[in-house]
Amino acid sequence: METVLNILILSAPLLLTSFGALISEKAGRMAIFVEGIINLGAFFCFMFTVLTKSTFLGVLFSTTTCIIFITLIAILISKIKSNYFLISLATNLICSALITIISVSVFGTRGVLTSDAFLFNTKNVRLVTTICAFVITGLGILFFHKTKIGLQISITGTDEKLLTLRKINTTKLKILSWIIAAFYASFTGCIMAIRLSSFVPNISSGTGWLALATIFLGKKNTLLTVVSVFIFSIAQFLTSNIQNYSSFRELSSGILLSCPYIIALLFIFLFGKKNDT
Repeated sequence: METVLNILILSAPLLLTSFGALISEKAGRMAIFVEGIINLGAFFCFMFTVLTKSTFLGVLFSTTTCIIFITLIAILISKIKSNYFLISLATNLICSALITIISVSVFGTRGVLTSDAFLFNTKNVRLVTTICAFVITGLGILFFHKTKIGLQISITGTDEKLLTLRKINTTKLKILSWIIAAFYASFTGCIMAIRLSSFVPNISSGTGWLALATIFLGKKNTLLTVVSVFIFSIAQFLTSNIQNYSSFRELSSGILLSCPYIIALLFIFLFGKKNDT
């Protein structure tokens, strides 16, 4: 039972990001920016919590700021008809730059940030953040599959012409999909920062990229994507605890940490190969 709980706790950040990115992918506009937004969301969560002395306001202002940031980028893309893929990719670099600039201006450092106003009970926040992650993802799934707007988003990437013929603004749907992805990614960052009781540069540690992998492994299907999340979470749990066994104690920590990403690459390779044939 404890093992299952630990896997659920471990899966929460990846589950959030994967679902948000899945919605944007179904809208035909992959949210490659999620890796950067996770980091930006974590930083803003720390900063706003320290400044307001309120964790709730810290999370609220963090997610709101990230949503506004991505919304402006999405609107700019639609106005100037630029390549969303390249802009989304470049957004990750912009996020890193923003974190550095603001961190130096507000805290006088670009490194790890800690504060007495940002200290939490590890056991409690792990459980609370996990519950929040699953509830928010569950609500998102209901929105995606049971509401008119959600269903429209789900076919925007494949049946855009049909929606256009029905006089539905697909551009707004695509922008909305990025807003949703930004919310889930930034909330993921908040969870990561709160669990660490600090902000660490590159706190996402590849979670955004792994989320994109789960989408393709899950064939862009909600249920299969969730299953993929748990596959990677189980792999991450096993590699994190494998050194507890004497036979694996001499293995390099670098190799162990890279195992989930190697597994992701392997699954993507096998999935891609299957599609080609």
